[in-house]
Amino acid sequence: MHNMFKQVVIEKGLKTKKEIEENPDIANIRKEQLHGFELQSYMFTIATTNMILRGNGKSNLINADFLAQEPDKVQLKGATVDMMNPPYSQSSKKNPNLYEICFTEHLLDSLTEGTRCAVIVPQSSMTGKTTEEQNVKMNILKHHTLEGVITLNKDTFYGVGVMPCIAVFTTHKPHSKNKVCKFINFEGDGWKVFPHLGLLETESAKDKKFDF
Repeated sequence: MHNMFKQVVIEKGLKTKKEIEENPDIANIRKEQLHGFELQSYMFTIATTNMILRGNGKSNLINADFLAQEPDKVQLKGATVDMMNPPYSQSSKKNPNLYEICFTEHLLDSLTEGTRCAVIVPQSSMTGKTTEEQNVKMNILKHHTLEGVITLNKDTFYGVGVMPCIAVFTTHKPHSKNKVCKFINFEGDGWKVFPHLGLLETESAKDKKFDF
């Protein structure tokens, strides 16, 4: 939200706090341009409170099952950038639709054409070899383009024991057989887990960021 604000401030040449608060583009971002779904009521409460504390009490957060939403209706929201961190390890033989890759497919189908989408999922979602996962991945590539996959620090989610990665897609553009995807290993990002403090940036991380 604040990055979107900064873009408006630069483009419109806004100087004072009053100019920023009264600008209609800023008001529109708060009211119309932030959307989200959260199934768990306590997480929904946390997310809503967080948005209010950050100066946005009008965000369109919905306490609902995202998988139950009809893609064509979600498309009407007109999102152009999307991010998702689906629930991990929820699938079973009885519930194969709860694979992380299934959440990813539903999200891609729910976005407008040309939208850039990033999902943070277990690495196994990209390499999973069950029949259900293979079918979903093949179907995704028939309708959407995989831009690349970034392997992350194994401690990104501290104490979870999952090797996460970020998969980046462009929606509703079939994946060309000649498409060159980027696969980036960023396990050694320089961040380190410290007792009682969690994942913290080290000098190594700062050096890598400078080089990048």
